[in-house]
Amino acid sequence: MISTLTGKLKIKLNNQIVIDVNGVGYCLQVSKNTLDDIGEVDETVILNTDLQVRDDSILLYGFKFQSELNMFKLLQSIQGIGPRAALAVLSALTVEQIIIAIKSSDKSAFQKADGIGQRVATRIVSELQEKIDQFSLTNSKINFKDSNIQSHGAELNKNIRDDAISAIVNLGYSKSDVFLVVNSICNEIDNDKKLSIEKIIPLALKKLSK
Repeated sequence: MISTLTGKLKIKLNNQIVIDVNGVGYCLQVSKNTLDDIGEVDETVILNTDLQVRDDSILLYGFKFQSELNMFKLLQSIQGIGPRAALAVLSALTVEQIIIAIKSSDKSAFQKADGIGQRVATRIVSELQEKIDQFSLTNSKINFKDSNIQSHGAELNKNIRDDAISAIVNLGYSKSDVFLVVNSICNEIDNDKKLSIEKIIPLALKKLSK
């Protein structure tokens, strides 16, 4: 089993790269996010990898961050989602955006990926709701605890928060973006027992307009 590769980047294509490891060229399928972050040709790179052996092919997938590889595997735990679809999702969204979309039940976010329709997007959101809280964020670019996407239902009225999100989404904003902003506002004023939808919406719209 090949878990990591370290070598010189020789070729960069739309969704493939070739790495020279001691004179052997390894072709890897990669996401757009990894392709954008990996560096330039002739630079030394390190990739986390997943080798998949099929009846008609042997493919090696590469990811710059361990969290992206973890998400690649998690997405494939859903029936009907194979490596190609999982890679498409990771090319359209970052790991952080995927987590936010799942937490906020933003099905439309997944439909940005090639080949992902409404039915599959719905399945991703519904089947990963419980699993996503245990997802490993090793090597993630941001700290989710500091990003204020944790639920504050214990301190705040969940219905007020959800109503505020629904009202702002109806104005045309992305549900994922609104979810982040509203939870951030709730975190900032979680000691205010008079929290109301009338307070949340203006603050959220101000943040979203920046």
